Amino acid sequence: MDKRLRVLHIEDSTQDAALLARHLLRAGYEVTCERVETPESMRAALETRSWDLVLCDYSMPQFDALAALALMKQMNLDLPFIIISGTIGEAAAVQAMRAGAHDYLIKDSLARLIPAIEREIGEAENRRARRAAEQQLALQSAALDAAANSIVITDTTGRILWVNPSFTQTSGYSFDEAVGKTPRIVRSGVQDQAFYEDMWTTILAGNVWRRTIVNRRKDGSFVEEDLTITPIRDKAGVITHFIGIRQDITELKRAEEALRSKNAELAAMTQQLWQVSKLATMGELAASIAHELNNPLTTVTLGVEALLSQVAGDESKTDTLTTVRNESERMADLISNLLQFSRRSHAQISTLNLATEMSRSLDLFSYHLISHNVRVIRETSDHLPTVQADRQQMLQVFLNVLTNASDAMPEGGILTVRVHSGSFEEARPAVVIEFIDTGV
Repeated sequence: MDKRLRVLHIEDSTQDAALLARHLLRAGYEVTCERVETPESMRAALETRSWDLVLCDYSMPQFDALAALALMKQMNLDLPFIIISGTIGEAAAVQAMRAGAHDYLIKDSLARLIPAIEREIGEAENRRARRAAEQQLALQSAALDAAANSIVITDTTGRILWVNPSFTQTSGYSFDEAVGKTPRIVRSGVQDQAFYEDMWTTILAGNVWRRTIVNRRKDGSFVEEDLTITPIRDKAGVITHFIGIRQDITELKRAEEALRSKNAELAAMTQQLWQVSKLATMGELAASIAHELNNPLTTVTLGVEALLSQVAGDESKTDTLTTVRNESERMADLISNLLQFSRRSHAQISTLNLATEMSRSLDLFSYHLISHNVRVIRETSDHLPTVQADRQQMLQVFLNVLTNASDAMPEGGILTVRVHSGSFEEARPAVVIEFIDTGV
């Protein structure tokens, strides 16, 4: 367990602050502690440094624990917050816990101090990991909902568990009408029984099945689709679900048939057009999904690296985090392949404030900087000119430079980031960004 501890101590008594520091030192912690006693000094400390823990006296002449909790909530910070008071009644303690305090102790009885700190720091780490996982799931769900192709998820018996909006638009069946049924609701009768027997034999064996199929919409009309069914396995390798992805090629097929009726040359041209259209659609989808996943995946990867540095030596935790990191790297490779497949830059030029974009990049990279003991100083000028650029490309540039700077300071250090106005080519207004590190 990492025995380094960064403590923000809200306390007006230097004697009480020294007493708590001695308790932490005796417990084997390497403590970095800052004492504050006003709202202004607390806000400044929270804005300029990262903290593992907040210890707070319940009542002080200029400040109290409830006001400190309100300030943290206003700043949207989730830090372990423990009240340490000389005297605190039961009603006051309940009020503080409802306001967001995680625990409270009496100054004359600090036997629970170390266990309480270790428990709350562990729970804070779990909350951060849970939020990251929830954000990733939300992103994946949004990507499935936004997909242009119809997507159907079934159990191993074929019962429909979920369909995306594209399926309901193509088939005419609502979500509630489809869920609980089987794909037989769109069966057209064009395919014979052997067609479906081949499908089930293939997917139950764990293989991917791809065919063109004619289905029937709710209104009785036919739709021709390219269908791919992929088995989904659990961690033990057992098939638990199937996911079917359908691309409506009805109009393309009609166009193909019309051209084929003219002559063989036109038919050949139609076949090429059909293939190009399919690839263009798949490339568009690949590029869209890859760009949407790239930044959240970077956040997850950096967060896992930070957590690994915090739990070094604890195999029960490092094994799990290492698995997450490896899977993240595998997904990054997949995203790279998707972008190469799409063969497009996907540039989206817009008007940007580079100070704001730099701030977002630093927030995104904060896990990595904290884990490498790098303190960031931000210096931004007012009234910066805007620029025309692709936000994703600018973010990638900033992350690359920040990575270089942190790698140059393996023992930690100070990174100064300055964003200010300048001139370029005969006094044209420009934005200048400087990265200054104290490393090698």
